Amino acid sequence: MTSHPMFMIRRGRHKYIHCDTDPPLLYDVEADPLERTNLADDPGSAGLAAAFAIETAQRWDSAGIRQRVLHSQRSRRVLHAAVESDSALSWDYSPVRDAANQYVRNHMDWAEAGPRSRLPRLT
Repeated sequence: MTSHPMFMIRRGRHKYIHCDTDPPLLYDVEADPLERTNLADDPGSAGLAAAFAIETAQRWDSAGIRQRVLHSQRSRRVLHAAVESDSALSWDYSPVRDAANQYVRNHMDWAEAGPRSRLPRLT
């Protein structure tokens, strides 16, 4: 888990992973399918790693994505806290008729409630 967005580019046999808080990762997944050898610091792969880093910066706005995610999380926490604070609030649709027993609800055994919903009624 990370506090910043992670991006991955898979092209051919190479896989590049970028996260602002971590060093870059570059793997040759054909030669190293378990991804144990990071080629990002290998001098022979420096050009490829640099090209992937440039592409990542051009394709994604990591800081912007992080800010939007944090804003969304804060908004959802506020909504969640509001919903949780009122235990009497029910989001269950309740028409004027006795919907509590008309539809199959969590507290019911579907094998008992199901036949009541069929026409003609099964007895």
